[in-house]
Amino acid sequence: MTRVRVSQKSLVLCTLINEAISKLTNSCKGGSELKYLWGDALSDDPSCVGPTNHPYPTEAIAKSFKSNNPWQGSFRTGRSQRTIDPYRTRSALLAAYEQNRNDGDSLLSTSSRQARSPNLSTSTCSGTPGRLCKTRYNTTAPMYGVSLTSGQPVTIVQKFPDLLQQVVFEVCESSECDLVRGECTQTYVPYLFLVIPLGPVTLTGQDYVLVESGCVCRPKSSSNLLMNNNNNNQIPISSIPKL
Repeated sequence: MTRVRVSQKSLVLCTLINEAISKLTNSCKGGSELKYLWGDALSDDPSCVGPTNHPYPTEAIAKSFKSNNPWQGSFRTGRSQRTIDPYRTRSALLAAYEQNRNDGDSLLSTSSRQARSPNLSTSTCSGTPGRLCKTRYNTTAPMYGVSLTSGQPVTIVQKFPDLLQQVVFEVCESSECDLVRGECTQTYVPYLFLVIPLGPVTLTGQDYVLVESGCVCRPKSSSNLLMNNNNNNQIPISSIPKL
């Protein structure tokens, strides 16, 4: 009798261990390790486990497109046109982002040359390179995110290939600035996603989630000076604002 009980306990323990290992190996990672986003619909398993320890609701999302739901109108409108290959969309996003970065570098270089003057104050840091922090950028089709309005995890709707909400992210790869003595700080911008549960922003259930947008160099000689490494007009956010 004792041997039977020990055997049952061992079986239960093995089952729990196997379930834990399965969740770890099938978690929604996306390969990007972003702070407020999990998973990538283009690379992760459709049933991967999210931050709430539940599989991604692939079947529920598929059923929602067939039933009466807030997304149905826009979905039917989109079906009248040919669905664009998600990988072509990814390439177009990366090309546009790289072009924007190059244009920003050219503007900064021109501004730096024009700003040089014998009377120029050294505290302005004009004339320094536009990119003082090493970064890397790529696209992702996130499956989960942290709501900027509630601070809670939300499921980002992704349905391959009909509805993929892809974004470009840019993350810091260095903690110290090049050429200037300072610290590199990650910045974020809010993106509007279609989410589950329905978000409070629009009637179709959208909500804001922060996405990494680049780096800023914070020189140690000035606590208030930020050198933007995004080369766009986005406002850098160093963390989720207090709600």
